[in-house]
Amino acid sequence: MGELNLQGSAFSFDESVCGMLFDTSMYYEPFNDYVQLEGNFGDGQTCLIHNLEEAEDLGLTDAFMNGVPYYHIKQFYDYVGADAKLYITFADCILNDKPDFGIIQDIQQAANGKIFQLGIWTEQCIWKSTSDGQNGQEIYGFTGLIGEIEGQAEALAGVVNKTNSDNLPLSIILNACTTKLDDADGYVIDHKRLPNALSLNCPKISVIFGQNGTEEVHAIQAGNHNYTPVGFLGIALACLCLASAEMNIAYVDKFNLNKDDNLLDPELGFGDIVAGNYNPISELNTVRRNILSEKGYILPTVYKSKESGVYFSNDQTLSERDFSTISLNRIAHKCRRVIRSVMFAYVNGNISLDPSTGAIAAIDQTKIINEIVRELDANMVNPLGQEQIGGRYVVFDDTKDILATDELSLDCHIVTVGSNMAIDVQEAYVLDE
Repeated sequence: MGELNLQGSAFSFDESVCGMLFDTSMYYEPFNDYVQLEGNFGDGQTCLIHNLEEAEDLGLTDAFMNGVPYYHIKQFYDYVGADAKLYITFADCILNDKPDFGIIQDIQQAANGKIFQLGIWTEQCIWKSTSDGQNGQEIYGFTGLIGEIEGQAEALAGVVNKTNSDNLPLSIILNACTTKLDDADGYVIDHKRLPNALSLNCPKISVIFGQNGTEEVHAIQAGNHNYTPVGFLGIALACLCLASAEMNIAYVDKFNLNKDDNLLDPELGFGDIVAGNYNPISELNTVRRNILSEKGYILPTVYKSKESGVYFSNDQTLSERDFSTISLNRIAHKCRRVIRSVMFAYVNGNISLDPSTGAIAAIDQTKIINEIVRELDANMVNPLGQEQIGGRYVVFDDTKDILATDELSLDCHIVTVGSNMAIDVQEAYVLDE
């Protein structure tokens, strides 16, 4: 098979590139009996693969971590249907009994900033019981898991030639434990009580749940420490790999998850697990699925007019603002990479300043802006050559005294395709060390 190369660039404009992080924190000495795998992935090492066979050559089997990584990597390549770049990492993501996902920055650095979207599979709980609500019912709240991951994702934005300057922004797809509340003994989750994830305002994270309700999947889930659902991580990343940055992975015409009649029993994967109730989608009416979607979660859904199809409900992030969807984030992230490709040339360079204000001189502002606009027009296109943004303009922050800060700040305002909505991409660049 030839490698799937949707786009290519020396400065990582290939929005198809994905990564997977599998949290081993629930496994005691996970690499026992996997010497070859430990040699390649031990100590949080990141490896690039292009197909399932390469993962197997590195020592991965369908027994490691109860088969979860193998399942998702296979699901990814089965759906993509060709070779594709995929970075894989296994790491213990708990420190002092708290979530610790600092490895995210290490992964992007190991990939030289090429990853556009990272999928995380973890058995750490996403929800907790906060207090008794009305009529003595439990109220579900959030653990610190999402906040920790968002913080690491925000750190990846960095400032050129300063902290994290070698890292680049990405979108994160989180497939966490949804079968129990943190510190609870039982495995009963009422989907009607799920908290509103949009209130977290974590724009770089999308929470995805659901799985294919087959005997194979249920057997894997039963072997997971927290009965954590196997999930849809592999297929979600496959859709992102195939989709150009501006495209929604819930696009019905493009992304039928039941591609080869192998996803016939979609379900949430949680409910009363001991009783064998996994909340099949067929038993959740449209109104209930829409309510879950409106709370910020991505889940499988079906449509009466497309009886043989299964689709994602949306591409929502945990935000209601400029970066409320994965596609908006991918466009913004790609724009930032294009801008950085221009701005790196000015690190330690000569820039004219207005002596009265300390701001960059108008002549150099015009020069740099023209370069950025030219690069945006050349690179913000999808593999078919179609424009990914409908408009753009760049403006410098003239309130900053560069002599005092050694930092150049600018805003790039982007209008999305087919929309009059603008998103604002802010960047800062250190001019010398």
